[in-house]
Amino acid sequence: MRPDRLVPILLVTLSWGAAARPLHYDAVQEPAVVACDKQSWRGQREEAMACYRQLQQRSTDPAVQAEAAWALGDPREANRWFQEAARQRPEDPDVRVRWGDLYTDTYQNEEALKLYREALNLDPKHSYAGVGAARVLAEGFLTESWQYLRPVLEDEHSHGHTVADEAHAGGHSHRGARIQGFLLQAWMALESGDRKETLHVLDSVTTLAEGSDLPQLEIYALRAALDLLDGAEDSPWIGKALAENPGYGDIYATPAHFFWINHRYRESVALYEKALAIDPENRKAEVDLGINLLRDNRLTEARRHLEAAYAADPFNPKSVNTLRLLDTLEGFATVTVPEKPAPGGFPRLAFRLDKKESPALRAYAGELASRGIEQFAKRYRLQPKETVVIEIYPNHEDFVVRTVGMPGLGILGATFGYLFAMDSPTAHPEPDYHWGTTLWHELAHVFTLEASRHTVPRWFSEGVSVYEEWRHGPIPGIRIPIETFQAMAEDKLLPIEELDGGFIRPSYDSQVQVSYTQAGLVCEFIAREFGEEKLVDLLYAFDYKVATPEAIEKTFGMNAGEFDRRFGDFLDREYRNALVFKLDLWKKALAMAGEAFEKSDWETASEYARKAIEIHPDYAEGDSPYLLLARAESEQDDAQAQYEALQTYFRKGGYAPEALAQLAEMAHARGEKAEAIRVMQSLNYARPFDEQLHSRLGDWLLEQDRPREALAEFEVLLALEPHDRAAALFKVASAWQALGDAAKTRQYLLRTLDIAPHFRPAQKLLLELTQPKTE
Repeated sequence: MRPDRLVPILLVTLSWGAAARPLHYDAVQEPAVVACDKQSWRGQREEAMACYRQLQQRSTDPAVQAEAAWALGDPREANRWFQEAARQRPEDPDVRVRWGDLYTDTYQNEEALKLYREALNLDPKHSYAGVGAARVLAEGFLTESWQYLRPVLEDEHSHGHTVADEAHAGGHSHRGARIQGFLLQAWMALESGDRKETLHVLDSVTTLAEGSDLPQLEIYALRAALDLLDGAEDSPWIGKALAENPGYGDIYATPAHFFWINHRYRESVALYEKALAIDPENRKAEVDLGINLLRDNRLTEARRHLEAAYAADPFNPKSVNTLRLLDTLEGFATVTVPEKPAPGGFPRLAFRLDKKESPALRAYAGELASRGIEQFAKRYRLQPKETVVIEIYPNHEDFVVRTVGMPGLGILGATFGYLFAMDSPTAHPEPDYHWGTTLWHELAHVFTLEASRHTVPRWFSEGVSVYEEWRHGPIPGIRIPIETFQAMAEDKLLPIEELDGGFIRPSYDSQVQVSYTQAGLVCEFIAREFGEEKLVDLLYAFDYKVATPEAIEKTFGMNAGEFDRRFGDFLDREYRNALVFKLDLWKKALAMAGEAFEKSDWETASEYARKAIEIHPDYAEGDSPYLLLARAESEQDDAQAQYEALQTYFRKGGYAPEALAQLAEMAHARGEKAEAIRVMQSLNYARPFDEQLHSRLGDWLLEQDRPREALAEFEVLLALEPHDRAAALFKVASAWQALGDAAKTRQYLLRTLDIAPHFRPAQKLLLELTQPKTE
């Protein structure tokens, strides 16, 4: 039975069948080991295994014994020998580097990073240690990797050689590390969508590798990825790789990785299948195949491949955790909308929901997603060709597993095509999580991905989703975090051609959030300056060979530089001149309001909150001055000013639940019943499991003669299993009475009296039902 938690890996318990030997580019210098490695890299697996076994029989060097055990598929034994080698040679950084490489090969990146850093402490210029540390950090999309990688790329053998000089120089040990470094640089560039930079780096590393006997299989794999991403049906680099090693599965698995990074999951699946066809023991490829089948909603096939990989390697965290996720999904409720589609049709929506949360979420999520599909289909000229599948997870760890390997820090949802996954409010109990906005955001991705055949760049798909939140989502309003204004002030916004990089490999702490907002502002700029139709035209301009600069030229008749200039003018006009240059004043006013608030100096708090609002009237984040102002005015008994502050906050897109609940109650007390209901209904997209919310909203809807909507609220209240179940049943009965259904009314009244036989309102209503009507 698989453990019911995210799985840390203990190398000392791990064992699997021998797989292809990882390329090390002369990180190992022992000739006897290298001779065996070359056989492995040529695909001569049986000969290589025999060679490694001979090493075990003949060598007395613990480092050689470690390499042989590793190659023969016994990492526990390899680990033991590396420990012995480190004991015998405590000042040798090479031992620690290869020991770290073993840990990376067995999914223990944190331990590997420690070993690479130990090696660097012994030799600060150890190139292989630098590349190893950079590789571990890059796998987590961390820009800290550059602090380790840059010295390797810039050092050029510490003797001022150019790349061309070094290709023909001795000392190829250092050259091997630089080859690894350039390959990592190319990998990161391609993940960021910078194909020009990738090609440039690959040209450099090819020059560096020429004339050596080092394998170039990974160079061929990255070049093949470039060709296939550009729409080629085949690549000559695949043939070159297979000529060197007919069983080199990564010639397909490497391009497959970049296809899924670019949301092209079905093409990724096909490539992983080709990888396994020629390299059946490539367990990492099989795990990734299973994960991508799951992203394509092919759960049965996904499980088959993941179970096969698990049987061969039961400690790969991705396979263990994804199989556990599949077990969790089997326990979810599946809800389709409509429940019975027309003959020959398919459901518009299918939800996978936790059974406890399903009754509360299905109604609101179904209504919101149905409304979104109707709007997006019209706006983006695309009728869905499949059911849109939405998974909502109450356990954030399950969501993390569902999105394993995807770039982006702190994401709340992820779209794979016609399927997307997201956190439920239970997974994010913080008051600033608005699950309705997350659903709307991800649903927009379905349309941008499918309309562009999954070729749309990340920045544009995210930009459209943010724009949709602001303009058409459940809480419209342009919400710009202060970090974005700070980035404007510091001139940190990226050129449009480089914006994808801000999502994947951020260079400062808040850059991912800034990139989301910048992308949304670009779409806002397009809609205002050129019309919303131009957003759609730009969407359809993208193709396999049409990247951002070409799509902009085609859509707007200007180059990317001119587009950046026009966008900059828009920002100056809308934000920089009015706000960015006053950012310090705004921050000071907000800080002064906060300090006064803490001291209960309500008059001063109100004064500075108003100053902050005057400078930036649209700021509706969680620390909005409108919230400070509302509280300060409340403490000064100025209910009108408090109400106006809360009302403006709501209209600007604010959604702090406590503030909106207060606004709804005040509106209802003032006789503004429709406004009260509108505000309270918006809370369903933030706090759908709030019993008091459904009870109050249902009562207000009944007051306004909207019994069908009231019934929906009361049914959700009942499904939440409230403490006072009799009262909830009576509310349902009252809604059925208002709808004129005497049988349903009687049914729920009897259920009420079963629980609370002396419940007077239920007794009275039941009596009314049983009495004959008089003319």
